[in-house]
Amino acid sequence: MSSRRTVILIAAVVIGLLSAYLVFNYVNSADDRAEGNARKVDVYKIAKDIPKGTPGADALKAEMIVKDQITAEYKPVTAITDTAIINDKVAVSNLAANQVLVDGMFADPITSNTGFSSRVPDKCAPAGLNGSATGQPVTCVAITIKVDEVRGVAGVIVPGDFINILVIPDSTLCGGNPSGSAGSIVGGDTGTPPANGITICNGARYLFQGAKVLFVDQTAVPQPGESQTAATPNSTTAPVASSGLLTLEVPPQAAQLIASVDPETLYLTLLPANYTPEALPPLNPFPASLPGEDPTQLTPYGPQGFQTQK
Repeated sequence: MSSRRTVILIAAVVIGLLSAYLVFNYVNSADDRAEGNARKVDVYKIAKDIPKGTPGADALKAEMIVKDQITAEYKPVTAITDTAIINDKVAVSNLAANQVLVDGMFADPITSNTGFSSRVPDKCAPAGLNGSATGQPVTCVAITIKVDEVRGVAGVIVPGDFINILVIPDSTLCGGNPSGSAGSIVGGDTGTPPANGITICNGARYLFQGAKVLFVDQTAVPQPGESQTAATPNSTTAPVASSGLLTLEVPPQAAQLIASVDPETLYLTLLPANYTPEALPPLNPFPASLPGEDPTQLTPYGPQGFQTQK
């Protein structure tokens, strides 16, 4: 009787161990079975790091891109399945290994060009500007002017800023008065009445408003992903001295007019982000008094002084 119990006990232990092993093996192989039953699809992967600008044909030849398989549910919608389409393209950025090759990683060389000409916008003004009959938006060109620190806002203009361009034309209003040189404000009987009033010998006028600065010297507006070192109001580092060369992006007709004006007669103002251009008439060259003598003006901001909205 005792032997029979022993045999039954041993058999129960063996069956229990066998059952535990079978359950353990089943659970551990569940993921493998699931993956084995999942549908596989072909993709191309980045096998080795690909530097920016590498031609697609070179990357394929060097086996930087290889064919692989992944589970269908993990395949990106934009995955490239035919490497022929990247043969004539170049890598738009540094591509890390083990990525699936997707649309956008390679682009035509002309669109990946890092030359400065690619930074001049194709469309910067509406169709019909200045009588253009093409019916297409106006393509900008780049033109450079040179100003000193006084006429160029102390050299603080940076790429991407917008400016107004004033011009100080020659005038004969004070030509007969020895004290009436360019930029003079003289009193007395000079020029036209009012007699004994004031004559502004060379009143500045607005050549253009809201022109965009593309380059300062050879520093360009940063592109996406680029950074630009520039002095900030809280910076303790002195800004790099500018040569005064400012390159503007403007329509061809505007460039034609800017090129017709002596750079020595130009004066720039820096605009805030919310500036709205509006027509500004020429100065009255014969004011009865200066603004600071007029109780309706007094300050550049009106009789109440500088106002801010908080």
